[in-house]
Amino acid sequence: MNCYNCGIPLTKKLNHREHIPAKNLYKDLEEKYKQKLITVPACFECNNQFSQIDQEIRDAIGILNNKDEYLNHMTSKSVKSIVRRKEWQNRVSAVDGSNLLDIKFNYSSFKKSHIKNFKGLYYYHFNETISKDYQMQVVAEGDENNNIAQQLRKHILSLYSDIDQFNFIGHRDVFKYKIKKIFNSNGIIVESGDENNKIGFIGNMIYCNVIHPVIIATNLKLTKHN
Repeated sequence: MNCYNCGIPLTKKLNHREHIPAKNLYKDLEEKYKQKLITVPACFECNNQFSQIDQEIRDAIGILNNKDEYLNHMTSKSVKSIVRRKEWQNRVSAVDGSNLLDIKFNYSSFKKSHIKNFKGLYYYHFNETISKDYQMQVVAEGDENNNIAQQLRKHILSLYSDIDQFNFIGHRDVFKYKIKKIFNSNGIIVESGDENNKIGFIGNMIYCNVIHPVIIATNLKLTKHN
């Protein structure tokens, strides 16, 4: 047994369990939202290094909540969580001509947690740590001004957006995802092909219907070979 993230061998004594996604997404929700939660084996360091980012993601979901009643409790707690922190005023600004407030989040830091969740899902499905030969690219909230990234995201979602094919953890309104193989066809990413042309995996995740990252994991060795 190995750590889902760094891959070091684990003993029974050193084996911790990492929730994928973070269990704080399900905190205070009704039991119907907490079905079939999953954990993967983790070392102590990997089990503890993402807690602050996971809290930031939960706060962002609460703030971005589009009037979904089941998330209302998260919205009020997100506001309290943010204003308890030092220099919180630097993150909040008034929106011109309205009574609304704009709250800034460091979306680039969220990508570390998105990769963590992708690695956890990979371990859960394939029972192994993803090889270090894979390079991870995340396209998500915060990349709106990156035209190349958005074009790639649009292409990927056009291939893998069928909502009926999503798996879910806890409840489909809290966290849904799918992992698919990707193939190289004359330099274009496609969803099917010969195993010899496989270059990696796509991770498509949706948190509470609010945050929607796409992870592209390409194996550098396979990419060069193809």
